[in-house]
Amino acid sequence: MIPDILFIKDSFTHFNSLIFREELPEPRFVLTRARTFRGKLCYRVSHSFMRKKYDDFEMRISTGFDLPRAEWEDVVIHEMIHLFIVTKRINDSSSHGPAFRKIMTDINRIHGRKIVVSTRATEEQLDADKRIRGHYLCLAKFNDGRLGVAPVTKTRIFSLWNDFQKFPNVVSIKWIGSTDPWFNRFPRVMKAKLYVAKREEVMPHLKGAVLLEQSGNTIRAVSKRCYPDELLP
Repeated sequence: MIPDILFIKDSFTHFNSLIFREELPEPRFVLTRARTFRGKLCYRVSHSFMRKKYDDFEMRISTGFDLPRAEWEDVVIHEMIHLFIVTKRINDSSSHGPAFRKIMTDINRIHGRKIVVSTRATEEQLDADKRIRGHYLCLAKFNDGRLGVAPVTKTRIFSLWNDFQKFPNVVSIKWIGSTDPWFNRFPRVMKAKLYVAKREEVMPHLKGAVLLEQSGNTIRAVSKRCYPDELLP
C-alpha cells in the first residue's frame, strides 16, 4: 500500500493510545516522495532561559514505496518513539542509541511489532522502481573527491544550471541525460541540492547516457559518444 494522510493520522491516534498512553502531542503529518527514507521526525530546537525547547513537530512519511500495511505502521511507531524521547527529554547517546533501542525492543516484544532501528530505504526497495524516466542529472565532484548526484526538475534546469556552479566545495560539474531506472531512487530537486553517491555505484548506470550542454535557451545533447568514465566530473 501507499500511505496517505488519513492512514498516518489514524495510525498515530491508535498507537498513541495503545502504546504511549496518549502522552504524545500530535505533529503535523506530511507526505513526501523521498526515496532515501520511509519516515522522518522533524522539529525545531530553540533555547529559553538556558534550556532547550522542542516544538513544531512534523512527521514526514514517504509515498515513494509500496509496502505492507504492517510495515507502514511500524514506520509510524518508529517516528513516535523519537517523538516520545524528545518530548520526555530522555537522554540518549545518539538518535538510535540505547534508550531508543530499549523502547523499540519493549514495543516489539509486548505488542508483536517488527520495528527496526533504521527507516532508511534498503537497496532492494530503492531498486524496486523500474520505470523508464528521462533524467536531467547534475553530477558534481567535491573538493574531497566525493561525487554528488542531483536529478533536476525540467522546469528548473536553467536556473539550477548556474546555481550548481556556486555550490559549496564543488570543484567540477557535468550535466548528463539518462533513462536508467537506477536514478529513480533520488528525488528530483527544485533547488541546488546534491545527494552523495559512490563513484563505483554510479559508473555502471552511465552506460547509454549523454553529455548535455546549454546553448542559449536550449539544453541539448553533445553529439559525440561518451564512455561512462568520461561523463563523471
